[in-house]
Amino acid sequence: MGHFDEMAAKRVVTSAIQGGGAPTLTVTTAGDGTCTVDGNDVAGVLTFADTWADGDTVLGTFCTAKSSAPVVLITHQTNINASGVELVEVDTLAVTSTGFTITASGTCAGSLGYIVVEK
Repeated sequence: MGHFDEMAAKRVVTSAIQGGGAPTLTVTTAGDGTCTVDGNDVAGVLTFADTWADGDTVLGTFCTAKSSAPVVLITHQTNINASGVELVEVDTLAVTSTGFTITASGTCAGSLGYIVVEK
C-alpha cells in the first residue's frame, strides 16, 4: 500500500494528456509584467517577463472549475542566476476551485512549472 497501482497510474497519465484547455491568465502589475502559459488545467509552465514588483499577481482561471480546491504544486525552472539568486520570487500561492493566484515578492523573470492535483 501507499503507492500507485497500475490502474491509478493510467488514470493520472490519461488526465494529464486530456487536461483540457489552458487556464486563462489575468495579470495585475504596477509595471509592464507579462505572463504566458504553455499547458492545460492539469500541468504546464508559466513564463514571466518584463517588470514585476512585490505584490503583483497572476490569476490562472481553470477552463473547468473543480468540485473543491485542488492541490497546486509549483516548481522553479532553473531560474537561479550566477550569484545564486532566484529570479522568480513568489510570496504566496492561493488556490480555489476555480483557479490559483500567484503573488510576486519581487522580481519575476523566468518560468514556473505547475501541477494541479484534484483531491
